[in-house]
Amino acid sequence: MRVALLGLGLIGGSIARALREGTAGVGPFGGGDLEIAAWTPTQVGPRTALAAGSIDTVGRSIAEAVDGAAIVVLSAPPIAMAELLDELVVCRRSGRLTESAVVTDVGSTKRWIMAEASKRGLRFVGGHPMAGSHETGFSAADPNLFLGRPWVVVPGDRSGAGQALVEQLATACGARPVTMDAELHDTATAGISHLPLLLSAALAGSVALGPQASAANGWHVARLLASSGWSSATRLAHGSEEMGADLLVTNAAEVRVRLRALGDELDAWDSRLAAAERDPLGARADIRSRLTAVRKALEEEG
Repeated sequence: MRVALLGLGLIGGSIARALREGTAGVGPFGGGDLEIAAWTPTQVGPRTALAAGSIDTVGRSIAEAVDGAAIVVLSAPPIAMAELLDELVVCRRSGRLTESAVVTDVGSTKRWIMAEASKRGLRFVGGHPMAGSHETGFSAADPNLFLGRPWVVVPGDRSGAGQALVEQLATACGARPVTMDAELHDTATAGISHLPLLLSAALAGSVALGPQASAANGWHVARLLASSGWSSATRLAHGSEEMGADLLVTNAAEVRVRLRALGDELDAWDSRLAAAERDPLGARADIRSRLTAVRKALEEEG
């Protein structure tokens, strides 16, 4: 079984390490015949992974990496994945990518990439492991990153038995495969992933780049005082700008729906705070009630 990873950062690298070091041994990804090949534009990650024993082959080209692969995993920003899909079409025409090979991805937007793959007639199954970090690169890869986490699987037009293979890949990495359509996935991730990214960037921008940032050394003083609350709220803003931009532009409509709902919520909070300015003790009960409602909603998740 040859697995080709096109992209070997946090997610691609964690897949390689999970298959090699973690829970491998499940289904077709177990046993001594597993071969992991990888390619990236710079080849830095694959060379590091090869030296660490996490992969077996560094493909000198995409064609060489996917040659004979049963499954190809795209691990790159969404827009860059379209270019990889074009390369795979060329590989299929040349015979380097077999007709039976399954192509999947690990991106956090699904409608866009599913449509792009369909245009090219590839045997594509969408995927999204619901795990990650703001850290990037193979050095951040963790063989336990996916343990117990959902791994969304989105069947494509020509999935066939490929869906089962992607589910087996997820299981071999220690994740729980969850079948879902692209629309439902993108609606959900707009709220729990993409809106938080936008808010993290907006919060950091409003404080570090906003009108009060330079007034009386505002940002200089604020960053000296910043602690865990600021770090937690702005963690996502430290991530890859390329990845963040691609996620937002490929799910813009759903994020805007969430953003408008957030705007309504913020307007309500502004009204509560205006009331607090006039009568702090009188407004306290309303503010506390809303905080309680939000906390209970979060506690009901489990």
